[in-house]
Amino acid sequence: MELDFRNLCIRFVFGGTAVAACYILLQNLPSKAFAGVFAAFPALMAAAVIMAGHFGNSRQASDIALGASAGMLGCTVCVLTATFCMEHLHRWGLSLTIALMVWFFSSYAAIIMMQSILEKRKRKGNSREKAL
Repeated sequence: MELDFRNLCIRFVFGGTAVAACYILLQNLPSKAFAGVFAAFPALMAAAVIMAGHFGNSRQASDIALGASAGMLGCTVCVLTATFCMEHLHRWGLSLTIALMVWFFSSYAAIIMMQSILEKRKRKGNSREKAL
């Protein structure tokens, strides 16, 4: 795979702008709990899907979106784990380490689960077409 400098720069600008905008919102919104919603803004996912669709094809963009969806499900599990661990362990560093490990494994499990569901749907659709 060749490194496409233009592609990399566009991703950097899309992702960096979205992350910077979210950071500014986080600093200026009075409710930090509500501001946290913007910390989970799928800016990088949007940039990755746009670039995959533009420089690749819809299938590649779909694969990126599938992985991002699994990662976002993993983020939910990560945040719940971090909150639980911080409340019970009272050690934020250890809690964050545990939560990030849980994020990785739960995201991977979500990808496997989603791919399995998509494969079943695909096979079911193919069997219907053959029946007709």
